[in-house]
Amino acid sequence: MGGRRPVGLADSGILLALAGWIAFLYWPFWSGDPRTQAAFRPGDLTEHHYPFAAYAHRRLQAGQLPLWDPYTLGGHPFAADIQAQAFYPGRWVTALLALGQPLNVRGYVAETIAHLILTAWGAYGFFRRISGDRAAAAFGAFAWGLSGYLTGYPLQDPPIIASATWLPWLLWALTGLLSGSSHHGRWRMLAIFAWAMAFLGGHTQTTLYVYGIALAFSGAQILASPTARWAKLRELLRVLLLGTGWAAAPLLTTAELIPWTERTVWTFPQRAGGFELWELGGIFWPQLTLWSPLYVGIPTILLILHGLISGPERRASLLWSGLAGLGLLLALGGEAALYPALARLLPFLELFRNQERAALVVAWSLITLAVLSWPLMPSASFQRALGLLVGALGLLLAGALLGVQAQDVDQWPRLHRLLSQAIWPWGMLMGAWLLLRGWPRTRWALVALLALDVGSVAWRTAEAGHRVWQDPAAAPPLDPSMLPPAWPPYRIDTRGLASGNWPAQVGVEDLHGSVTLPLRSLQRFRHQVPGERVWALMGVGCYLRRPDEPPLPFPSRHLRTLSFHGSTLELHCLEEPFSRFHMIYEAKVLDDETALRALQDATFDPLRTVILDRPWPIEGMAIPAIPPRITLQAWTPEELRLEVWTERPGFLVIGDVWYPGWRAWIDDRLVPVLRAYTALRAIPVPPGAHRIVVRYEPLPVRLGLALSGLALLLTLATCRPRCRPHTTQRASSSANSHLLAPEIGN
Repeated sequence: MGGRRPVGLADSGILLALAGWIAFLYWPFWSGDPRTQAAFRPGDLTEHHYPFAAYAHRRLQAGQLPLWDPYTLGGHPFAADIQAQAFYPGRWVTALLALGQPLNVRGYVAETIAHLILTAWGAYGFFRRISGDRAAAAFGAFAWGLSGYLTGYPLQDPPIIASATWLPWLLWALTGLLSGSSHHGRWRMLAIFAWAMAFLGGHTQTTLYVYGIALAFSGAQILASPTARWAKLRELLRVLLLGTGWAAAPLLTTAELIPWTERTVWTFPQRAGGFELWELGGIFWPQLTLWSPLYVGIPTILLILHGLISGPERRASLLWSGLAGLGLLLALGGEAALYPALARLLPFLELFRNQERAALVVAWSLITLAVLSWPLMPSASFQRALGLLVGALGLLLAGALLGVQAQDVDQWPRLHRLLSQAIWPWGMLMGAWLLLRGWPRTRWALVALLALDVGSVAWRTAEAGHRVWQDPAAAPPLDPSMLPPAWPPYRIDTRGLASGNWPAQVGVEDLHGSVTLPLRSLQRFRHQVPGERVWALMGVGCYLRRPDEPPLPFPSRHLRTLSFHGSTLELHCLEEPFSRFHMIYEAKVLDDETALRALQDATFDPLRTVILDRPWPIEGMAIPAIPPRITLQAWTPEELRLEVWTERPGFLVIGDVWYPGWRAWIDDRLVPVLRAYTALRAIPVPPGAHRIVVRYEPLPVRLGLALSGLALLLTLATCRPRCRPHTTQRASSSANSHLLAPEIGN
């Protein structure tokens, strides 16, 4: 076997080992054996993300782009909530591969774990290129794919994993693009694709970290190439513009949603939370906190120390050290004295909470520093110092354990547990020291030790925080077949007793739910307006209650008893369900504060007078002698079709959430959809019989899809197979030798 084929086989074997090890660590999640099956603990994945993924899956399989979710919070702009991943190609691929079958929990978890494999593969490609060594690349790939951050909390929040997955792919592509290598068009295409996918993955905060790392890395390469600086800068700008163009649809829809959400009024303490200082010990001590978010393996830390002490000062080391420090500052949030000034300098930080997620930057930077230190020979002085450290820590740990054992363990339960857990990092430290003494013959053994280290921590994290040993299939407590037949379908109020977004999964319209960017107007309407008026205006027909609760003051009948997470609930339906559609013949224009006060006033009748957000006079409005007739002809998540007859002109009030993008036509004539009662919809209707169509057609989606199509065409035009690297870039590739190792071909 000659040529390049042996290289391909060796690399393929490493990639298979990465996938196999990750798959093995999480095998209980897709085990078919009832004795070994595991499911994710109830949390963000099961309660929030999976129902939305199942809803998007169902709509995509029907050939529809899910723009609106009528089942959560009385209605929500689904595609504008970036974490719903309506535009993420990964969601489309899953829907295609399912061959018409619904998305189950096991499939969704498998999709999430598959992202760990995909990002480990991308890390192998990047580290293989900058180091020129397969062992170093495998080391970095295992450390990243099973890092404490990725295998911790983000597994409960799959959009974080989906966005972080594309970081190594983006850096790999930018390395090839900016170093003047062959296949210039392919590198550009991959860079554009990875840039877009990082945003489409659905977690904007993580995406900004990915972009920040990529821009810092690219900037260092550009500054290191004085002879081709402007050519490389143009390449980078092309990637940024075209990649952003690919993601234009979700970008524009999310930008439209943000001003309407509660995040714009968050206080500093709500968004400044991060790590406490003691949690930084998790860099060396896994399980010091539940998720070990900063842990990248003891061998990784040793290589970093070795490189910083023994290696020559290089610009690449300064870059990644600086990024690690900045990431740590962000991750501390309000605990860091400099964070308020940083938040003022970077206003976008005000849109995000949980600043500890910046541990992503720390983890990636530390792993890259370790890979860059790989080719350096450990000096005798470093080995001696490390040996003394291992011995001293071993004696200290043994003494502490003996001291605790001599006491009543019940008095020191947490300390005893932490000291017991500290045996693991000390054992890894001992093993790494022994392997470094035989360097470089033992480099593959160090890779195996690192895989065992981070793999075992990932397993323990899953055991402690993610996994329960049970069948992953869990049926929602309620489905539409349990409700009385009605048109339109019954809207229910779960009253917070059966939390989660499962109504979107099964197709039940609920007033409750959990979304990343809730509408501020709806939240205030729900919390400040008396519950009976909310029900009357939004058309509630059924509700849930606990058996020990006093009955609600509405004539209703008990349909069935339900079970949800061990709780017993009762499903009741009203004897006379509230209507979702009302013709109202009096109107007031009030600001939101005044409108909410009016809705709290017991003397105000909201079914007699509609409150609008802007003037819209209609001549001849008066209470009709003959009641109006309203008939719903068709209903889909993005469209209503009604027939209305009214003797007098008035306003058709629809008990669904108002949001920009809803448009209405009366007898094919466009009319406005006004905001009523601060949160609902109202349409001015002239007298007579009319056909009314109300449809969700958001301009940002249409404009964004057009821009995405244009960006795709431009990408194809600029990344033709005949593209070749510019001569100036070839000539300058040697200028980056301190940042990138030459590409190894054998």
